[in-house]
Amino acid sequence: MQEFNPEWLKLNAQLQQKKNALRKELNRRGILKRGGNNAYDNYKYFSEAQYKLLFTELFSVYGLELTVTEESYELFDGTGKQNNGRTVKDRFILTDIDTGFSESGLITGEGLDKGDKAGYKAHTGAMKYYLANTFLVATGDDAERESPDEKTEMNKPKSKADILNEVLSPEQIASTKAYYKVDTLDKLPPMEADKIIERAKQIKKS
Repeated sequence: MQEFNPEWLKLNAQLQQKKNALRKELNRRGILKRGGNNAYDNYKYFSEAQYKLLFTELFSVYGLELTVTEESYELFDGTGKQNNGRTVKDRFILTDIDTGFSESGLITGEGLDKGDKAGYKAHTGAMKYYLANTFLVATGDDAERESPDEKTEMNKPKSKADILNEVLSPEQIASTKAYYKVDTLDKLPPMEADKIIERAKQIKKS
């Protein structure tokens, strides 16, 4: 059983008070203006430079210091044009400079790039994740936003023509085109396409 340590509790409480005071200041500022612009995916975001400027100021005011050490670095294959992938594990150590007391957290970051910036993106992502979640930074950034390369065919809704190509045999596709006098299945009347799809599914079930 771990020994009860009143001094540890006192120092930890002081660090948590500073963190809470910093969160209140961020809450007072409201949603922070996003200054970065991703031309590739066409959206704005709260950039690494903005994070560093913001927290350099706030850590100075509230007597905190953040240090980062890399614990692991791995490569993986990306997708599409972003074919270089990197995964990093960074340890973030937050220290109360008035007491020397600190706490740490291990964060995983991933990055994709067509060149040599995947590792940099992974470290940046880990840093943003740590700061945003530790101090509840409100930027309006959407962490689940997909890039064009990530919007795979699996994620796109299938058209009626796609479904018809799946449920009909080549002979049935040819006869359907001939019957409706169309050269492609996407030119079928929508209601007729629905009927054909439903009929084909019922046949497969039987």
